[in-house]
Amino acid sequence: MSKQLDFTALDKLAYKDFDTAEKREERDSLLEAGFTFVQPQDNPFTAPPPPISSISAPPKKDALTDHTGGRNYKRMYRAAHDFHNSHNPPTVEREYWKDHTPGLDEPPPSELEYWNKLAQDMGTAASAVGAESDPFLISLLIAVVDELEREYKAIREEAARRP
Repeated sequence: MSKQLDFTALDKLAYKDFDTAEKREERDSLLEAGFTFVQPQDNPFTAPPPPISSISAPPKKDALTDHTGGRNYKRMYRAAHDFHNSHNPPTVEREYWKDHTPGLDEPPPSELEYWNKLAQDMGTAASAVGAESDPFLISLLIAVVDELEREYKAIREEAARRP
């Protein structure tokens, strides 16, 4: 004699807030589609916001300033200009690329040394003017590196062209 299990108590719990057959079918189809139901007390979108005292902004760092208290843009532009001049034109071993393919072959050691030195000098340039965390100066230096990279790729591609 087989005994039937009674799941009515589980059904009542599972369909607690779904009192009509249509709502129960909708719930089942949503569950089958991969959705889950969150109890109101567990819903992060309806929870009360945390008290303002528990939210703290990171401390602001002073921007690079001149003697008047304003930002010394001339000094930052000068640092970016000097950085660009010291690394322009980029090092490209033209003879090497005549026999190698950009993107497939590794660059020669002299070119790798150039890019390592450039990265080190970028940090040194920012530190030299006391603005290693100034977003304006960092953006200028990144723009210089992007420009040098474009030049490097153009020179390298030209050197790699085979007649």
